[in-house]
Amino acid sequence: MQPQTTHIGAGPAPQPRRLHNRVDAVMNHVSRYQFEGRARLAADVGVSRSTISRMLNGNTTPSYALVQKVTAALSEHLAKPLEISDLFSPSGFYEERSACRLAGCRGCLPEAAFDGRGRRRPEWRDAQPGDWSLAPLPEQAAAPEQAAAPEQTLFAPDSQARSFQS
Repeated sequence: MQPQTTHIGAGPAPQPRRLHNRVDAVMNHVSRYQFEGRARLAADVGVSRSTISRMLNGNTTPSYALVQKVTAALSEHLAKPLEISDLFSPSGFYEERSACRLAGCRGCLPEAAFDGRGRRRPEWRDAQPGDWSLAPLPEQAAAPEQAAAPEQTLFAPDSQARSFQS
């Protein structure tokens, strides 16, 4: 017979909602993270590379402790103070829309915009420097289906991050 777990309160335990992040876009502006960035960030915050990859890909809701550590690591290596709200958002809206400007960059293109010989890839031909890092405008950020129900929480419990099946 399997042990039963109890949840205090009415209804099922609240599930964390998906947390948008733009950590990858900011990592593109930090020289330390431009080669093996996910592995280096994982080492800096004391978690596995797969934990960082799942967080960056949006496959898990990170714990508040992980969000704090990631923010601190990026802030340290950018040599610029960052707030959690600069990197993570439940709606995808950020006060500073441009990750380039957040990082102190006047506008750039990511490495993925160029081929092995340094030429711009066709799909990036019309891209303006810095535009790739823009977060959506507030009216574009939160689609109705993504709005959280009142019983949802923002972060997974610190003891575990919850994975989402899309």
